[in-house]
Amino acid sequence: MVPRVITYYGQPLKSICPFCGSTFASFPSGFTRFFQSRYSDAPSFSVLQKLATITICLVALWFIADWGNLSDNVSLFAAFGTAFFLAVTLAELVFQGVERMAAKFFHQSNYYWAILVLVAMFIAHEFPTLAGYVALFFFMIIARGFVAAFIVTRKKPMKSTFQ
Repeated sequence: MVPRVITYYGQPLKSICPFCGSTFASFPSGFTRFFQSRYSDAPSFSVLQKLATITICLVALWFIADWGNLSDNVSLFAAFGTAFFLAVTLAELVFQGVERMAAKFFHQSNYYWAILVLVAMFIAHEFPTLAGYVALFFFMIIARGFVAAFIVTRKKPMKSTFQ
């Protein structure tokens, strides 16, 4: 059997069997290929270690700026940087926990994320005062993804999937 490739505006979407029409292989989009080249299936703690190091350095800068005679702008930068990177580090810890749990039970992590979203929707519906915190939690998970992609991008060169 020679599969037929289905394209959309010149981009390959999938290959199908010419006899039965079932999908033989799906080709990811450019955005998906970009993220797949950055992440492996095995979770690692390298991003968490780097985020914790950045957070500790910003905390140290904040204390030095408050105790010393440094500018108020340095203290303010260190305080906001500490708050942001502490939240991103905690989001990375949650992300790694979910991914590790899924890997430990040999499950796909998207089921765990779906359950987490369902629980968050229930909390936001039952306790409207917590809806802002639920939204902030998911915003930090998304921000963690961008920061982690930046950290991994600097470490690992991009490779082509079509070679």
